Amino acid sequence: MSPPASSNSITRVLLLPNSIAMGGMEEHVRLLARHLDRHDFEVFVVCPDWPATTEFGEQLRKVADHVELISPDRRYGFSQQIRESIKLTRQVRAWKIDVAHFHSTTFRGQTVAALCVRLGGAKRIYVTEHLAPDLPLPTIRRLWRRGFNWLISGIVCVSQKNYEARAERIITPPDKTLIVPNGVDVERFDPIEPDRLSAVREEMDIPAGVDIIGTVVRFEPEKGLDDLINAFTIIHTEHPSAMLMLVGDGSLRGALERQVADLGLTPWVRFTGFRPDPREYLGAMDVFVLPVPVGSMSIGLLEAMAMGKACVMTFGGEGEAVIHGESGFSAEPHDPASIASYVLKLLDEPDLRRQIGRSARTRVETHFSAAQVATTLGRLYRFGMRSVEHPAPHGLMSPHQ
Repeated sequence: MSPPASSNSITRVLLLPNSIAMGGMEEHVRLLARHLDRHDFEVFVVCPDWPATTEFGEQLRKVADHVELISPDRRYGFSQQIRESIKLTRQVRAWKIDVAHFHSTTFRGQTVAALCVRLGGAKRIYVTEHLAPDLPLPTIRRLWRRGFNWLISGIVCVSQKNYEARAERIITPPDKTLIVPNGVDVERFDPIEPDRLSAVREEMDIPAGVDIIGTVVRFEPEKGLDDLINAFTIIHTEHPSAMLMLVGDGSLRGALERQVADLGLTPWVRFTGFRPDPREYLGAMDVFVLPVPVGSMSIGLLEAMAMGKACVMTFGGEGEAVIHGESGFSAEPHDPASIASYVLKLLDEPDLRRQIGRSARTRVETHFSAAQVATTLGRLYRFGMRSVEHPAPHGLMSPHQ
């Protein structure tokens, strides 16, 4: 391990999100770039030149000190990957990067980019893979990940559950792994003015007084949206006027619309499309549901909780934002009946719904702020793994402790 940064020097941090769509991982990187203390850090970002994430690049230019669009992966073909990899190596060398932190939605890729960053002279490399695999990996891929681990200085997991799922299926050295929960800017999620909420209902053709169950998530296979739609068939039987609002977009949108139509639910389901700022839509929801079966510390969930929404999620456990029965409910994954039972409980008991919402807001304020995340990761960037392992500050732990 390279020696830690001196206490009186600026540390040059490079953030590398391997983005293919706009989502929670991208918001995590944006918040980190915004909140790293500029007395200690100069923040550089390399993100892909990709039409679906053009807006993300523009957001990063507002919060980072330097941003370049480089795509050192196979999305544009092998020959382009070679050219982009050379460009990345040269850029890292020109910027004189001290520490690099890779971010990806899943556990795949990044090996070539990590080699480039090493060749460019970065002293330490950390990796956050926001979703762990939900099935065992082939032996050859596990061995490949062992080699990847040799390239990097440490692994950052976004929750205890994320670490446990990762460690079960990918070679994950405990002495190189830390848990740093995600966070949000809580103050951005203060209550929305009533006239703006009314405007959302009018836009979505949802009558006043009708209960809205909703979610904000990418429409991709691992998000469990088919389970939520199936759960809504049960909810609709008990609350015929209730509406389901799905905020987001993705490769499954057509399939989800067909599922809704096949179930005869089209009049009671609203697809809003992608919304770069979903706060008003969150504000209009009475119950927020995150049906992701193998999730970990979702940014969308934290935003809903920060807005004081009663939430139902389909994963939970130690260190997660939702404490079952206190700051939300944890339904069984891939179980529409379980999801529906907790949503119905919250719809039927308004006092409980308000109490859960207040507890959710308090929990996010106390334990899951973006500024706290940046402070914790800042210690890691400045002083290395040893500085944050013993003793572990609040919100940060080693999985072997």
